[in-house]
Amino acid sequence: MLARQVRRVVARSHGFAKILPEGLTPRALGRTGWSRQFADTSSAAALRKRRRYLWVLGLLAAGCIDEGFRRCLQFWAVVFPLWCHYLWVDKVSHRKDGAQGLEARDAEFSKLHVRYSPIIRGATLYMRGFYLKAAQLVSTRDDFLPEVYLEWCRKLQDEVPMTLSSDEARKVIAKELKLEDLDALLTDWVEEPIGTASIGQVYQARLRSTGEDVAIKVQVPNAEKMFRADISCLKMFTYLAIPWAFEQMKEIEKLFEAEFDYLEEFRNLEAMRTNLLPKWGHRIYIPRPMKELSSRHVLGMELLKGEKFISAVRRRLKPLAEREGKTVEEYEQEQIEALRSGRRKAEAAWWLRWKALLGRWMHRVRHFGRRDLEPLDVGGIFEMLMQIHGQQILLDGCFNADPHPGNILLLEDGTTLGLIDFGQVMYLPQDFRVKLARLIVALAERQPEQVARYESEIGVKRKYYKQDVQYRLCSFWLDRDDEEITQGLNIFDLLVWGESEDPVLSLPEGYYLACRCSTTLRSTALAFGVYISSAAYWKPYAEERPPDHLHLAIFVPEVLRRNQA
Repeated sequence: MLARQVRRVVARSHGFAKILPEGLTPRALGRTGWSRQFADTSSAAALRKRRRYLWVLGLLAAGCIDEGFRRCLQFWAVVFPLWCHYLWVDKVSHRKDGAQGLEARDAEFSKLHVRYSPIIRGATLYMRGFYLKAAQLVSTRDDFLPEVYLEWCRKLQDEVPMTLSSDEARKVIAKELKLEDLDALLTDWVEEPIGTASIGQVYQARLRSTGEDVAIKVQVPNAEKMFRADISCLKMFTYLAIPWAFEQMKEIEKLFEAEFDYLEEFRNLEAMRTNLLPKWGHRIYIPRPMKELSSRHVLGMELLKGEKFISAVRRRLKPLAEREGKTVEEYEQEQIEALRSGRRKAEAAWWLRWKALLGRWMHRVRHFGRRDLEPLDVGGIFEMLMQIHGQQILLDGCFNADPHPGNILLLEDGTTLGLIDFGQVMYLPQDFRVKLARLIVALAERQPEQVARYESEIGVKRKYYKQDVQYRLCSFWLDRDDEEITQGLNIFDLLVWGESEDPVLSLPEGYYLACRCSTTLRSTALAFGVYISSAAYWKPYAEERPPDHLHLAIFVPEVLRRNQA
Protein backbone atom coordinates (compact mmCIF):
# COMPACT_ATOMS: atom_id res chain seq x y z
CA MET A 1 0.00 0.00 0.00
CA LEU A 2 2.76 2.45 0.93
CA ALA A 3 4.60 1.75 -2.31
CA ARG A 4 1.49 2.70 -4.27
CA GLN A 5 1.04 5.85 -2.14
CA VAL A 6 4.63 6.91 -2.68
CA ARG A 7 4.26 6.24 -6.41
CA ARG A 8 1.08 8.30 -6.44
CA VAL A 9 2.67 11.42 -4.90
CA VAL A 10 5.67 11.06 -7.19
CA ALA A 11 3.54 10.51 -10.26
CA ARG A 12 1.44 13.56 -9.43
CA SER A 13 4.67 15.48 -9.14
CA HIS A 14 5.64 14.45 -12.69
CA GLY A 15 8.69 12.38 -11.88
CA PHE A 16 10.55 9.34 -10.63
CA ALA A 17 8.08 6.55 -11.39
CA LYS A 18 10.47 3.78 -10.38
CA ILE A 19 11.35 4.49 -6.79
CA LEU A 20 10.09 1.33 -5.08
CA PRO A 21 9.41 -2.16 -6.45
CA GLU A 22 5.86 -2.50 -7.78
CA GLY A 23 3.47 -4.69 -5.83
CA LEU A 24 5.72 -5.29 -2.84
CA THR A 25 3.24 -7.37 -0.77
CA PRO A 26 3.49 -10.78 0.95
CA ARG A 27 1.42 -12.40 -1.82
CA ALA A 28 3.57 -10.80 -4.49
CA LEU A 29 6.69 -12.09 -2.78
CA GLY A 30 5.59 -15.68 -3.40
CA ARG A 31 4.85 -14.96 -7.05
CA THR A 32 8.17 -13.23 -7.72
CA GLY A 33 10.30 -15.85 -6.02
CA TRP A 34 11.52 -13.46 -3.33
CA SER A 35 10.24 -15.83 -0.64
CA ARG A 36 12.43 -18.59 -2.04
CA GLN A 37 15.37 -16.24 -1.74
CA PHE A 38 14.40 -15.59 1.87
CA ALA A 39 14.45 -19.35 2.54
CA ASP A 40 17.91 -19.78 1.03
CA THR A 41 20.18 -19.01 3.95
CA SER A 42 22.97 -21.36 2.98
CA SER A 43 25.36 -18.53 2.23
CA ALA A 44 26.34 -15.27 3.85
CA ALA A 45 25.33 -13.38 0.69
CA ALA A 46 21.85 -14.89 0.81
CA LEU A 47 21.56 -13.98 4.48
CA ARG A 48 22.50 -10.37 3.78
CA LYS A 49 19.98 -10.29 0.94
CA ARG A 50 17.30 -11.65 3.24
CA ARG A 51 18.07 -8.97 5.84
CA ARG A 52 17.83 -6.24 3.22
CA TYR A 53 14.45 -7.49 2.03
CA LEU A 54 13.16 -7.76 5.58
CA TRP A 55 14.43 -4.25 6.32
CA VAL A 56 12.53 -2.87 3.29
CA LEU A 57 9.39 -4.76 4.32
CA GLY A 58 9.67 -3.43 7.87
CA LEU A 59 10.12 0.11 6.55
CA LEU A 60 7.04 -0.17 4.36
CA ALA A 61 4.99 -1.78 7.13
CA ALA A 62 5.92 1.05 9.52
CA GLY A 63 4.87 3.55 6.87
CA CYS A 64 1.51 1.87 6.42
CA ILE A 65 0.87 2.02 10.17
CA ASP A 66 2.09 5.58 10.89
CA GLU A 67 0.91 8.43 8.67
CA GLY A 68 3.74 10.74 9.75
CA PHE A 69 6.34 8.17 8.77
CA ARG A 70 4.57 7.63 5.45
CA ARG A 71 4.64 11.38 4.72
CA CYS A 72 8.34 11.45 5.56
CA LEU A 73 8.99 8.67 3.06
CA GLN A 74 6.95 10.49 0.45
CA PHE A 75 8.94 13.67 1.07
CA TRP A 76 12.32 11.96 0.71
CA ALA A 77 11.19 9.97 -2.32
CA VAL A 78 10.62 13.28 -4.14
CA VAL A 79 13.29 15.52 -2.60
CA PHE A 80 16.32 13.27 -2.21
CA PRO A 81 17.00 12.72 -5.97
CA LEU A 82 16.50 16.45 -6.62
CA TRP A 83 18.82 17.43 -3.79
CA CYS A 84 21.49 15.01 -5.03
CA HIS A 85 21.27 16.48 -8.54
CA TYR A 86 21.57 20.07 -7.26
CA LEU A 87 24.44 19.02 -4.99
CA TRP A 88 26.26 17.33 -7.89
CA VAL A 89 26.04 20.46 -10.02
CA ASP A 90 27.09 22.71 -7.12
CA LYS A 91 30.02 20.66 -5.82
CA VAL A 92 31.21 18.56 -8.75
CA SER A 93 30.15 19.30 -12.33
CA HIS A 94 29.86 23.12 -12.21
CA ARG A 95 31.72 24.35 -9.15
CA LYS A 96 32.12 28.07 -8.54
CA ASP A 97 35.85 27.80 -9.17
CA GLY A 98 35.43 25.33 -12.03
CA ALA A 99 36.70 25.65 -15.57
CA GLN A 100 33.19 26.09 -17.05
CA GLY A 101 32.77 29.55 -15.55
CA LEU A 102 29.91 31.21 -13.70
CA GLU A 103 27.72 31.69 -16.77
CA ALA A 104 27.71 27.97 -17.52
CA ARG A 105 27.04 27.26 -13.85
CA ASP A 106 24.05 29.64 -13.81
CA ALA A 107 22.73 28.13 -17.04
CA GLU A 108 22.96 24.61 -15.58
CA PHE A 109 21.10 25.67 -12.44
CA SER A 110 18.44 27.32 -14.58
CA LYS A 111 17.88 23.99 -16.32
CA LEU A 112 17.48 22.30 -12.94
CA HIS A 113 14.98 24.94 -11.82
CA VAL A 114 12.86 24.49 -14.94
CA ARG A 115 13.02 20.70 -14.66
CA TYR A 116 12.25 20.34 -10.97
CA SER A 117 9.94 23.26 -10.18
CA PRO A 118 6.82 21.42 -11.50
CA ILE A 119 7.80 18.36 -9.46
CA ILE A 120 8.11 20.37 -6.21
CA ARG A 121 4.88 22.24 -6.97
CA GLY A 122 2.95 19.02 -7.57
CA ALA A 123 4.29 17.42 -4.39
CA THR A 124 3.53 20.54 -2.35
CA LEU A 125 -0.08 20.76 -3.50
CA TYR A 126 -0.60 17.02 -3.08
CA MET A 127 0.94 16.66 0.40
CA ARG A 128 -0.20 20.09 1.70
CA GLY A 129 0.48 20.35 5.44
CA PHE A 130 3.50 22.38 6.49
CA TYR A 131 4.90 22.20 2.97
CA LEU A 132 2.26 24.74 1.88
CA LYS A 133 3.21 26.95 4.81
CA ALA A 134 6.89 26.67 3.93
CA ALA A 135 6.14 27.75 0.35
CA GLN A 136 4.36 30.82 1.72
CA LEU A 137 7.27 31.66 4.03
CA VAL A 138 9.97 31.56 1.36
CA SER A 139 7.93 33.51 -1.20
CA THR A 140 7.71 36.78 0.74
CA ARG A 141 10.95 37.96 -0.93
CA ASP A 142 11.29 38.26 -4.69
CA ASP A 143 15.06 37.71 -4.59
CA PHE A 144 15.24 34.58 -2.43
CA LEU A 145 13.86 31.95 -4.83
CA PRO A 146 14.46 31.49 -8.56
CA GLU A 147 11.65 33.04 -10.57
CA VAL A 148 10.30 29.69 -11.79
CA TYR A 149 9.74 28.62 -8.16
CA LEU A 150 8.62 32.04 -6.98
CA GLU A 151 5.87 32.22 -9.59
CA TRP A 152 3.77 29.45 -8.03
CA CYS A 153 4.91 29.91 -4.41
CA ARG A 154 3.72 33.53 -4.46
CA LYS A 155 0.22 32.44 -5.51
CA LEU A 156 -0.08 30.32 -2.38
CA GLN A 157 -0.08 33.52 -0.28
CA ASP A 158 -3.80 33.90 -1.03
CA GLU A 159 -4.79 31.00 -3.33
CA VAL A 160 -4.41 27.86 -1.19
CA PRO A 161 -6.53 24.99 -2.60
CA MET A 162 -9.51 23.79 -0.56
CA THR A 163 -9.25 20.73 1.67
CA LEU A 164 -12.67 20.56 3.34
CA SER A 165 -15.97 20.64 1.52
CA SER A 166 -18.71 22.87 2.88
CA ASP A 167 -20.62 19.88 4.31
CA GLU A 168 -17.48 18.52 6.00
CA ALA A 169 -16.78 21.92 7.55
CA ARG A 170 -20.34 22.13 8.92
CA LYS A 171 -19.97 18.69 10.48
CA VAL A 172 -16.70 19.69 12.17
CA ILE A 173 -18.29 22.88 13.55
CA ALA A 174 -21.36 21.04 14.85
CA LYS A 175 -19.20 18.40 16.54
CA GLU A 176 -16.83 20.95 18.11
CA LEU A 177 -19.64 23.16 19.40
CA LYS A 178 -21.67 20.10 20.53
CA LEU A 179 -24.68 20.99 18.39
CA GLU A 180 -27.15 18.55 16.88
CA ASP A 181 -28.33 21.08 14.32
CA LEU A 182 -25.98 23.86 13.18
CA ASP A 183 -28.91 25.70 11.58
CA ALA A 184 -30.22 26.42 15.07
CA LEU A 185 -27.19 28.68 15.61
CA LEU A 186 -26.27 29.90 12.12
CA THR A 187 -28.12 30.95 9.00
CA ASP A 188 -27.17 32.21 5.51
CA TRP A 189 -24.21 29.85 5.31
CA VAL A 190 -22.00 30.59 2.28
CA GLU A 191 -20.85 27.38 0.59
CA GLU A 192 -17.55 28.70 -0.77
CA PRO A 193 -14.89 29.53 1.84
CA ILE A 194 -13.86 33.17 2.03
CA GLY A 195 -10.34 32.13 3.03
CA THR A 196 -8.19 29.02 2.86
CA ALA A 197 -4.98 28.53 4.81
CA SER A 198 -2.57 25.68 5.35
CA ILE A 199 -4.35 24.26 8.41
CA GLY A 200 -7.91 25.55 8.07
CA GLN A 201 -10.63 27.28 6.08
CA VAL A 202 -12.83 30.28 6.85
CA TYR A 203 -16.56 30.37 6.06
CA GLN A 204 -19.11 33.17 6.19
CA ALA A 205 -22.45 32.85 7.96
CA ARG A 206 -24.89 34.86 10.07
CA LEU A 207 -25.81 34.46 13.73
CA ARG A 208 -29.48 33.50 13.92
CA SER A 209 -29.91 35.19 17.31
CA THR A 210 -28.56 38.65 16.40
CA GLY A 211 -28.31 38.71 12.59
CA GLU A 212 -24.62 39.61 12.81
CA ASP A 213 -22.36 38.44 9.99
CA VAL A 214 -19.59 36.17 11.25
CA ALA A 215 -16.48 34.44 9.95
CA ILE A 216 -15.87 30.90 11.20
CA LYS A 217 -12.41 29.35 10.98
CA VAL A 218 -12.43 25.54 10.85
CA GLN A 219 -9.34 23.41 11.38
CA VAL A 220 -8.73 20.54 8.96
CA PRO A 221 -8.97 17.20 10.83
CA ASN A 222 -5.56 15.67 11.67
CA ALA A 223 -3.80 18.89 10.65
CA GLU A 224 -1.75 18.99 13.85
CA LYS A 225 -0.38 15.47 13.48
CA MET A 226 0.40 16.10 9.82
CA PHE A 227 2.21 19.40 10.54
CA ARG A 228 4.33 17.95 13.33
CA ALA A 229 5.47 15.10 11.07
CA ASP A 230 6.25 17.55 8.25
CA ILE A 231 8.24 19.91 10.50
CA SER A 232 10.28 17.01 11.89
CA CYS A 233 11.04 15.89 8.34
CA LEU A 234 12.04 19.40 7.24
CA LYS A 235 14.25 19.79 10.31
CA MET A 236 16.13 16.69 9.19
CA PHE A 237 16.44 18.08 5.67
CA THR A 238 17.66 21.51 6.78
CA TYR A 239 20.21 19.89 9.11
CA LEU A 240 21.66 18.02 6.12
CA ALA A 241 21.18 20.49 3.26
CA ILE A 242 20.79 24.00 4.74
CA PRO A 243 22.58 24.04 8.13
CA TRP A 244 22.06 27.77 8.72
CA ALA A 245 18.26 27.24 8.69
CA PHE A 246 18.22 24.44 11.28
CA GLU A 247 18.01 26.71 14.35
CA GLN A 248 15.26 28.67 12.62
CA MET A 249 13.24 25.49 12.03
CA LYS A 250 13.52 24.68 15.74
CA GLU A 251 11.96 28.06 16.59
CA ILE A 252 9.19 27.57 14.03
CA GLU A 253 8.45 24.16 15.55
CA LYS A 254 8.05 25.72 19.00
CA LEU A 255 5.75 28.41 17.61
CA PHE A 256 3.42 25.83 16.09
CA GLU A 257 2.87 24.21 19.50
CA ALA A 258 0.02 26.64 20.15
CA GLU A 259 -1.29 27.35 16.63
CA PHE A 260 -3.51 24.25 16.54
CA ASP A 261 -5.48 25.32 19.60
CA TYR A 262 -7.91 27.97 18.38
CA LEU A 263 -8.72 28.92 21.98
CA GLU A 264 -5.15 30.25 22.16
CA GLU A 265 -5.81 32.29 19.02
CA PHE A 266 -9.02 33.53 20.68
CA ARG A 267 -6.87 34.91 23.53
CA ASN A 268 -4.35 36.28 21.04
CA LEU A 269 -7.12 38.26 19.32
CA GLU A 270 -8.25 39.72 22.64
CA ALA A 271 -4.66 40.66 23.53
CA MET A 272 -4.04 42.35 20.18
CA ARG A 273 -7.30 44.29 20.34
CA THR A 274 -6.48 45.46 23.87
CA ASN A 275 -2.91 46.47 23.02
CA LEU A 276 -3.34 48.02 19.56
CA LEU A 277 -6.81 49.50 19.10
CA PRO A 278 -6.52 52.30 21.70
CA LYS A 279 -3.67 53.87 19.72
CA TRP A 280 -4.21 52.59 16.17
CA GLY A 281 -7.97 52.04 16.08
CA HIS A 282 -8.52 54.95 13.67
CA ARG A 283 -6.34 53.21 11.05
CA ILE A 284 -6.62 49.47 11.70
CA TYR A 285 -9.22 47.02 12.95
CA ILE A 286 -8.91 43.53 14.46
CA PRO A 287 -11.98 41.25 14.49
CA ARG A 288 -13.76 40.55 17.78
CA PRO A 289 -13.67 36.83 18.68
CA MET A 290 -16.92 35.15 19.76
CA LYS A 291 -16.81 32.69 22.63
CA GLU A 292 -20.07 30.93 21.71
CA LEU A 293 -18.57 30.06 18.29
CA SER A 294 -15.14 28.93 19.49
CA SER A 295 -13.50 25.69 20.59
CA ARG A 296 -10.10 24.04 20.21
CA HIS A 297 -10.64 23.50 16.46
CA VAL A 298 -13.20 26.21 15.60
CA LEU A 299 -12.86 29.98 15.94
CA GLY A 300 -15.74 32.38 15.36
CA MET A 301 -15.27 36.13 14.98
CA GLU A 302 -16.99 39.16 13.52
CA LEU A 303 -16.77 39.38 9.75
CA LEU A 304 -14.53 42.11 8.34
CA LYS A 305 -15.97 43.39 5.06
CA GLY A 306 -13.40 44.35 2.49
CA GLU A 307 -10.84 42.83 0.16
CA LYS A 308 -7.35 41.50 0.50
CA PHE A 309 -4.73 44.22 0.41
CA ILE A 310 -2.98 42.58 -2.55
CA SER A 311 -6.26 42.48 -4.51
CA ALA A 312 -6.89 46.16 -3.76
CA VAL A 313 -3.46 47.12 -5.11
CA ARG A 314 -3.91 44.98 -8.23
CA ARG A 315 -7.31 46.53 -8.92
CA ARG A 316 -5.71 49.97 -8.90
CA LEU A 317 -3.03 48.77 -11.31
CA LYS A 318 -5.63 48.08 -13.98
CA PRO A 319 -5.78 51.64 -15.45
CA LEU A 320 -1.97 51.77 -15.59
CA ALA A 321 -1.81 48.39 -17.33
CA GLU A 322 -4.52 49.32 -19.83
CA ARG A 323 -2.68 52.53 -20.65
CA GLU A 324 0.29 50.39 -21.80
CA GLY A 325 -1.90 47.80 -23.53
CA LYS A 326 -1.14 45.04 -21.01
CA THR A 327 -3.06 42.85 -18.60
CA VAL A 328 -2.70 43.47 -14.87
CA GLU A 329 -0.71 40.24 -14.55
CA GLU A 330 1.71 41.26 -17.30
CA TYR A 331 2.14 44.75 -15.85
CA GLU A 332 2.69 43.40 -12.33
CA GLN A 333 5.24 40.84 -13.55
CA GLU A 334 7.08 43.55 -15.47
CA GLN A 335 7.34 45.71 -12.34
CA ILE A 336 8.55 42.78 -10.23
CA GLU A 337 11.18 41.86 -12.80
CA ALA A 338 12.33 45.48 -12.95
CA LEU A 339 12.86 45.43 -9.17
CA ARG A 340 14.66 42.07 -9.30
CA SER A 341 16.99 43.18 -12.09
CA GLY A 342 17.71 46.61 -10.62
CA ARG A 343 16.17 48.53 -13.52
CA ARG A 344 13.73 49.97 -11.02
CA LYS A 345 14.82 50.95 -7.53
CA ALA A 346 12.60 50.69 -4.47
CA GLU A 347 11.73 54.11 -3.07
CA ALA A 348 11.71 55.26 0.55
CA ALA A 349 8.37 54.90 2.32
CA TRP A 350 8.20 58.59 3.32
CA TRP A 351 8.74 59.69 -0.31
CA LEU A 352 6.03 57.34 -1.58
CA ARG A 353 3.67 58.70 1.06
CA TRP A 354 4.02 62.21 -0.38
CA LYS A 355 3.69 60.91 -3.95
CA ALA A 356 0.47 59.10 -2.99
CA LEU A 357 -0.90 62.31 -1.42
CA LEU A 358 -0.24 64.19 -4.67
CA GLY A 359 -1.68 61.30 -6.72
CA ARG A 360 -4.92 61.25 -4.70
CA TRP A 361 -5.34 65.00 -5.10
CA MET A 362 -4.87 64.76 -8.88
CA HIS A 363 -7.28 61.80 -9.08
CA ARG A 364 -9.99 63.76 -7.27
CA VAL A 365 -9.54 66.68 -9.65
CA ARG A 366 -9.75 64.47 -12.75
CA HIS A 367 -12.42 62.05 -11.46
CA PHE A 368 -14.57 64.18 -9.18
CA GLY A 369 -16.70 62.10 -6.80
CA ARG A 370 -15.07 58.76 -7.68
CA ARG A 371 -12.72 57.42 -5.01
CA ASP A 372 -12.77 53.66 -5.60
CA LEU A 373 -9.57 53.73 -7.70
CA GLU A 374 -7.69 56.41 -5.79
CA PRO A 375 -3.97 55.61 -5.43
CA LEU A 376 -3.25 53.78 -2.19
CA ASP A 377 -0.72 55.26 0.18
CA VAL A 378 1.39 52.10 0.08
CA GLY A 379 4.41 53.82 1.62
CA GLY A 380 2.34 55.15 4.54
CA ILE A 381 0.70 51.75 5.03
CA PHE A 382 4.04 49.98 5.41
CA GLU A 383 5.34 52.73 7.70
CA MET A 384 2.31 52.13 9.93
CA LEU A 385 2.68 48.33 9.84
CA MET A 386 6.34 48.60 10.77
CA GLN A 387 5.51 50.92 13.68
CA ILE A 388 2.71 48.64 14.89
CA HIS A 389 5.00 45.63 14.97
CA GLY A 390 7.71 47.65 16.68
CA GLN A 391 5.21 48.42 19.45
CA GLN A 392 4.15 44.77 19.64
CA ILE A 393 7.69 43.41 19.92
CA LEU A 394 9.38 46.00 22.12
CA LEU A 395 6.57 47.39 24.31
CA ASP A 396 3.61 44.98 24.38
CA GLY A 397 5.71 41.83 24.46
CA CYS A 398 3.41 39.87 22.16
CA PHE A 399 3.54 40.09 18.38
CA ASN A 400 2.24 38.43 15.26
CA ALA A 401 5.19 36.42 13.93
CA ASP A 402 3.50 35.82 10.56
CA PRO A 403 2.55 39.22 9.08
CA HIS A 404 2.48 38.04 5.46
CA PRO A 405 0.35 40.01 2.95
CA GLY A 406 -2.46 37.43 2.88
CA ASN A 407 -3.27 38.45 6.49
CA ILE A 408 -3.94 42.11 5.63
CA LEU A 409 -7.31 43.39 4.35
CA LEU A 410 -8.40 46.78 3.01
CA LEU A 411 -11.83 47.40 4.50
CA GLU A 412 -14.83 48.88 2.70
CA ASP A 413 -14.05 52.48 3.67
CA GLY A 414 -10.90 52.25 1.53
CA THR A 415 -8.57 53.54 4.26
CA THR A 416 -8.77 51.17 7.25
CA LEU A 417 -6.67 48.01 7.32
CA GLY A 418 -8.06 44.79 8.75
CA LEU A 419 -5.49 42.57 10.46
CA ILE A 420 -6.41 38.87 10.68
CA ASP A 421 -4.95 35.46 11.56
CA PHE A 422 -3.19 35.63 14.92
CA GLY A 423 -2.40 31.95 15.26
CA GLN A 424 1.36 32.55 15.33
CA VAL A 425 1.74 35.00 18.18
CA MET A 426 4.99 35.02 20.15
CA TYR A 427 5.22 36.25 23.74
CA LEU A 428 8.50 37.85 24.85
CA PRO A 429 9.72 38.35 28.44
CA GLN A 430 10.76 41.86 29.44
CA ASP A 431 14.47 41.11 29.97
CA PHE A 432 14.70 39.80 26.40
CA ARG A 433 12.97 42.93 25.06
CA VAL A 434 15.39 45.20 26.93
CA LYS A 435 18.36 43.44 25.30
CA LEU A 436 16.65 43.50 21.90
CA ALA A 437 15.98 47.24 22.30
CA ARG A 438 19.71 47.91 22.78
CA LEU A 439 20.46 45.93 19.63
CA ILE A 440 17.85 47.84 17.62
CA VAL A 441 19.27 51.21 18.70
CA ALA A 442 22.81 50.10 17.75
CA LEU A 443 21.54 48.98 14.32
CA ALA A 444 19.68 52.24 13.75
CA GLU A 445 22.83 54.21 14.62
CA ARG A 446 25.01 51.95 12.39
CA GLN A 447 27.49 50.96 15.13
CA PRO A 448 29.10 47.60 14.15
CA GLU A 449 30.99 47.15 17.40
CA GLN A 450 27.89 47.73 19.53
CA VAL A 451 25.78 45.50 17.26
CA ALA A 452 28.22 42.61 17.70
CA ARG A 453 28.30 43.15 21.46
CA TYR A 454 24.51 43.29 21.91
CA GLU A 455 23.91 40.33 19.59
CA SER A 456 26.13 38.26 21.90
CA GLU A 457 24.43 39.64 25.01
CA ILE A 458 20.97 38.72 23.74
CA GLY A 459 22.08 35.07 23.55
CA VAL A 460 23.09 34.40 19.93
CA LYS A 461 25.94 31.86 20.12
CA ARG A 462 28.43 31.75 17.25
CA LYS A 463 31.56 29.77 16.58
CA TYR A 464 33.98 32.69 16.05
CA TYR A 465 32.08 35.94 16.84
CA LYS A 466 33.45 37.83 13.81
CA GLN A 467 32.29 41.44 14.05
CA ASP A 468 31.81 41.93 10.30
CA VAL A 469 29.64 38.82 9.98
CA GLN A 470 27.62 39.72 13.07
CA TYR A 471 26.98 43.25 11.83
CA ARG A 472 25.98 42.31 8.29
CA LEU A 473 23.69 39.43 9.25
CA CYS A 474 22.14 41.32 12.17
CA SER A 475 21.45 44.21 9.84
CA PHE A 476 19.84 41.88 7.31
CA TRP A 477 17.51 40.27 9.85
CA LEU A 478 16.57 43.31 11.93
CA ASP A 479 17.18 46.41 9.81
CA ARG A 480 17.98 46.48 6.08
CA ASP A 481 19.53 44.64 3.15
CA ASP A 482 21.04 47.35 0.99
CA GLU A 483 24.30 47.17 -0.97
CA GLU A 484 26.43 47.79 2.14
CA ILE A 485 25.00 44.64 3.73
CA THR A 486 24.63 42.28 0.77
CA GLN A 487 27.77 43.46 -1.12
CA GLY A 488 26.38 42.10 -4.38
CA LEU A 489 25.22 38.75 -2.99
CA ASN A 490 21.64 37.56 -3.26
CA ILE A 491 19.96 36.77 0.03
CA PHE A 492 20.49 33.01 -0.12
CA ASP A 493 24.20 33.42 -0.88
CA LEU A 494 24.50 36.03 1.90
CA LEU A 495 23.14 33.56 4.44
CA VAL A 496 25.36 30.76 3.11
CA TRP A 497 28.35 33.13 3.35
CA GLY A 498 27.47 33.93 6.96
CA GLU A 499 27.23 30.23 7.84
CA SER A 500 30.61 29.49 6.26
CA GLU A 501 32.35 32.46 7.90
CA ASP A 502 30.85 32.26 11.40
CA PRO A 503 28.28 29.50 11.98
CA VAL A 504 25.40 30.10 14.41
CA LEU A 505 25.41 27.45 17.14
CA SER A 506 22.16 28.41 18.87
CA LEU A 507 19.57 31.20 19.06
CA PRO A 508 17.63 32.49 22.09
CA GLU A 509 13.92 31.72 22.08
CA GLY A 510 11.94 34.39 20.24
CA TYR A 511 14.94 35.96 18.49
CA TYR A 512 14.48 34.34 15.08
CA LEU A 513 10.73 35.03 15.07
CA ALA A 514 11.36 38.73 15.74
CA CYS A 515 13.87 38.62 12.86
CA ARG A 516 11.34 36.87 10.64
CA CYS A 517 8.72 39.50 11.44
CA SER A 518 11.16 42.23 10.39
CA THR A 519 12.22 40.55 7.14
CA THR A 520 8.65 39.57 6.21
CA LEU A 521 7.43 43.16 6.53
CA ARG A 522 10.42 44.56 4.61
CA SER A 523 10.16 41.88 1.92
CA THR A 524 6.45 42.52 1.43
CA ALA A 525 7.11 46.25 1.20
CA LEU A 526 9.92 45.64 -1.30
CA ALA A 527 7.52 43.66 -3.52
CA PHE A 528 5.47 46.88 -3.77
CA GLY A 529 8.54 49.00 -4.52
CA VAL A 530 8.87 50.34 -0.96
CA TYR A 531 12.24 50.45 0.80
CA ILE A 532 11.95 50.58 4.57
CA SER A 533 14.36 50.15 7.49
CA SER A 534 13.10 48.15 10.46
CA ALA A 535 15.51 49.65 12.99
CA ALA A 536 14.72 53.23 11.94
CA TYR A 537 11.01 52.74 12.70
CA TRP A 538 11.54 50.56 15.77
CA LYS A 539 14.12 52.84 17.40
CA PRO A 540 11.53 55.15 19.09
CA TYR A 541 9.92 52.10 20.72
CA ALA A 542 13.34 50.72 21.68
CA GLU A 543 14.17 53.99 23.45
CA GLU A 544 10.79 54.07 25.21
CA ARG A 545 10.63 52.32 28.57
CA PRO A 546 8.19 49.37 28.54
CA PRO A 547 5.16 50.01 30.79
CA ASP A 548 5.21 48.42 34.24
CA HIS A 549 1.83 46.75 33.66
CA LEU A 550 1.45 44.78 30.45
CA HIS A 551 -1.59 43.08 29.01
CA LEU A 552 0.79 40.20 28.34
CA ALA A 553 0.37 38.84 31.86
CA ILE A 554 -3.36 38.43 31.30
CA PHE A 555 -3.37 36.82 27.91
CA VAL A 556 -0.20 34.73 27.65
CA PRO A 557 -1.26 31.10 27.05
CA GLU A 558 -0.41 28.50 29.67
CA VAL A 559 1.89 26.52 27.40
CA LEU A 560 3.96 29.63 26.61
CA ARG A 561 3.98 30.76 30.24
CA ARG A 562 5.41 27.38 31.22
CA ASN A 563 8.06 27.68 28.50
CA GLN A 564 9.10 31.10 29.77
CA ALA A 565 9.32 29.82 33.34
